Amino acid sequence: MFGFMKKAAPNKGADEAEIARQAEALRAEISELEQRLEKDARDAEAQKQLMLAYNRALSLFAKSRHHRSEIDALFVKMDALRNIMRKSI
Repeated sequence: MFGFMKKAAPNKGADEAEIARQAEALRAEISELEQRLEKDARDAEAQKQLMLAYNRALSLFAKSRHHRSEIDALFVKMDALRNIMRKSI
């Protein structure tokens, strides 16, 4: 009778797996951009892309139980990148 009120539980396992996959892909992108920036600290395009990747990573890592511990390190990296950007201006 009240079957319409019952809602199927969302598939959290699939969501967490997707978030973990996206986080790993984003981590790889960040690593590549950081290496590119190490070669040329004045590469403005790499700086912009890296800052955008850091911002995406914050929200994504907050959703992932496995990557939450990396958020503090991400803020430190963002501060370092801001200092690099200030020096290059």
